[in-house]
Amino acid sequence: MARVLVTVGMGPWPFDRLIAALAPLCAEHDVFAQTGTSTVVPPCPHAPFLPLDQVQERLAAADVVITHAGNTVRLVQRLGGVPVAVAREAARGEMGNDHQVEYLRSEEQVGRVVAVWDVDELAGAVARHREDALRLLAERPLPPAVSDDRLVAVLDELCGRLVR
Repeated sequence: MARVLVTVGMGPWPFDRLIAALAPLCAEHDVFAQTGTSTVVPPCPHAPFLPLDQVQERLAAADVVITHAGNTVRLVQRLGGVPVAVAREAARGEMGNDHQVEYLRSEEQVGRVVAVWDVDELAGAVARHREDALRLLAERPLPPAVSDDRLVAVLDELCGRLVR
């Protein structure tokens, strides 16, 4: 039995498709779901939103993190983990555009992430997570973090171009 953290982020868009797909996982694993604005109620412990300290505690304790294809992907990677990610899709009313789909396609090719395109495959992704994570951690280096100085320099350059 794995300790599974599910998080859909802090945005205003519900992610009912992902939350509804948790029922089989909740029956087999110790699952906690951060549900955001979703209207679906999962059959496991859950909360719409969590304070940062609780998110950090749950991330540290989780064997598997299932997340939307947003900032949490990189957060889990930076913590040394391999997230399972499901992209929100604009056509399903889960997001205003498909930037998560584009991001996850890119990460799936070069990043440390297990992409799930069909939520019916979540249970299989959790079952295989340990072996997939070990393989991805060995095969794919994590891109270096951007330093504060480099970020400031890039932003200064971009702002300079905009003002000209």
